[in-house]
Amino acid sequence: MALPKIQQPLYNYTLPVSGIDITFRPFLVSEEKILLAGKEGDPSQQLNAMEQVIGNVVQEDINLDELTMVDIEMLFIQMRSKSVQNLVKLKYRDTEDDQEYDFNVDLDTLEPTITENRNPVIDLDGNISMELKDPTFGVFKRLGLDMLDEMDTEMILKMISGCIVSVWDKETVYDSFSEKDALEFLQGMDTKRFEKISEYFEGVPKLKHTIEYENSKGSKRKIDLEGLADFF
Repeated sequence: MALPKIQQPLYNYTLPVSGIDITFRPFLVSEEKILLAGKEGDPSQQLNAMEQVIGNVVQEDINLDELTMVDIEMLFIQMRSKSVQNLVKLKYRDTEDDQEYDFNVDLDTLEPTITENRNPVIDLDGNISMELKDPTFGVFKRLGLDMLDEMDTEMILKMISGCIVSVWDKETVYDSFSEKDALEFLQGMDTKRFEKISEYFEGVPKLKHTIEYENSKGSKRKIDLEGLADFF
């Protein structure tokens, strides 16, 4: 005789950047194994595992490639909260007193940092301008970028190259180009022009949370958590 099927509850969540309303169920034991296996693999395997599990649990048909990374991160936070538990235990060693401290982070209280009224059009020098977009899941997947680790300069340049929508001067609009062309365009910039692009990406929505505590020496300390990897 077959065993009864376990009915899973459904939860509603509005993605913070795109504003899309979604319905999802908790991920199953088999899907948690997929995530763990992906976490131990390379960046491509990590993203494929997340895409597979999100595609399984979300009830709507949504294009993950078009979602910003913070939408993906916040969705995953919600999935983790409802599938396992909302409290995550973290350990950190204080660099002043060399003591280890335990903290509990409530996933349900996390909200991304969003800068309002950002302008995606960058005037580089009065002659050349460009339009940018925020990094999406599709950009990270296509370029094999690591969303669970800090990116080096080469990876940052690759990410930005995937976020260029168009470039134009007084005569021509360039909106059909390869990511190799975009990367060479960025590498050929001087620091002054590149800083204007960097300012735009500094305002990209981020998953951030600050833990404040007092160490054994009485010093006020804080830990800044940023990105999905810092919470797990």
